[in-house]
Amino acid sequence: MLQKANPREGFFQSKRLNLHYVEWGRDGADPVLLVHGFRDHCRSWDFVARALESNYHIFAVDLRGHGDSDWNNSGTYCLDDHIYDLHTFIDRLGLTDLSIISHSMGGAVSLSLAGLFPNRIKRLIAIEGMWELERPIKQVKDDERFHGWIRQLDSLSKRAPVAMRSLEAAECKFKARHSRLSSELIHHLTSHAVRRNVDGTLTWKHDPSVQARASGHYDRAAIIALWQRITCPVLLVHGSESEMSDPRTLGFDRYFQRCQTAIVNGANHWVHHDKLDDFLALAREALSG
Repeated sequence: MLQKANPREGFFQSKRLNLHYVEWGRDGADPVLLVHGFRDHCRSWDFVARALESNYHIFAVDLRGHGDSDWNNSGTYCLDDHIYDLHTFIDRLGLTDLSIISHSMGGAVSLSLAGLFPNRIKRLIAIEGMWELERPIKQVKDDERFHGWIRQLDSLSKRAPVAMRSLEAAECKFKARHSRLSSELIHHLTSHAVRRNVDGTLTWKHDPSVQARASGHYDRAAIIALWQRITCPVLLVHGSESEMSDPRTLGFDRYFQRCQTAIVNGANHWVHHDKLDDFLALAREALSG
């Protein structure tokens, strides 16, 4: 059961956006940064943070366009922006010897960050954050790529926000996408994923435009080169029932200097929600190793 006490909240500015973060634990303890995935939010980590806060100073950031952070005025989002935002956050708070626990898109962001600044990251855990290589963006001509991006933004800009009459209605929509999760977890995740409008309806906090792929493309060789620059221990976590593939089977672990992999049985893509105790055992060992 999740403790009722709320984490401490704060904001920092990155590229003219006010970005939201929360923190648990005590000053002076080893810092751990939690990085959420696509269309998620920082409070998704509450159960993990509560289990670790007695030994660590825990931080979780709402990536731009997510949670209580500002939306990008351009309506365009790419991994590079998120990498810069995390770099800014680490600088603003003066964090050193930082460990990172990350999920999905947040894993991709954190792996690139660790490759760019290998001396700043002490340990890194990535839950199914390898999708850039597992599901690479199809390479097309530049004009086709830009036209596709424009069509996505045009379509998204014409959609009215999905208004829900109650939190219970929002929970039903959330449960339809994540039927494996407990009622307690669905309530917690949904309550932090919506905002109440002046007419009493609820809408999702994340910017609908995060769904549009940025017009840039990711170079496989460049991603591998970044991963190879990471000097800290890396733990790649995979759910046995996930649609994503095992990074060791794909051979992705060979791109890191110091890498371990772990498969969590009975878990889907959200390993830390599906099998919290199993994930925490892995995380504690990785953080203390």
